[in-house]
Amino acid sequence: MAYDKNKLRKVAGSFPTGVTVVSIKKLSGDIHGMTASSFLSLSLNPPMILFSVKKENEIIRYIEKGKMMGISILSEDMVDESNHFANLKLMKEPPVFCDEDKVKILKGSIAWYSVVVSKIYDEGDHKIIICGIENLDIKSNKKPLLYYRGYSKIKL
Repeated sequence: MAYDKNKLRKVAGSFPTGVTVVSIKKLSGDIHGMTASSFLSLSLNPPMILFSVKKENEIIRYIEKGKMMGISILSEDMVDESNHFANLKLMKEPPVFCDEDKVKILKGSIAWYSVVVSKIYDEGDHKIIICGIENLDIKSNKKPLLYYRGYSKIKL
């Protein structure tokens, strides 16, 4: 099937999604993170989530090692953090993380998960990461940051 990649991106981007940051602690102790709008709840029993990662994204090397990861669900005032971890625009000050159940979560997030990789599927130009949920919590009642047609600024 022949298609226009830009049109595909626009059509796919017409479905608004929440914005998360996946974070993982490297052996050096540094934190590596990436913005992910391709995130969803997969199963309640057992509790599982999934997200996808471009194959060339550096974080995939750490994910494939099966370490515990943090998933921060961003609030609508966290556009700078979203852009920072999407490599669109670095923040003037480094993002602030806090410790939650052995993982690093972005300060100001409305909710979080700690997860462990269960399976990885290699599909197209991405890898689909399926994770078991180890722990989770809601941190605030702020509104979520939404991604829509290439922008992480849409408000409810």
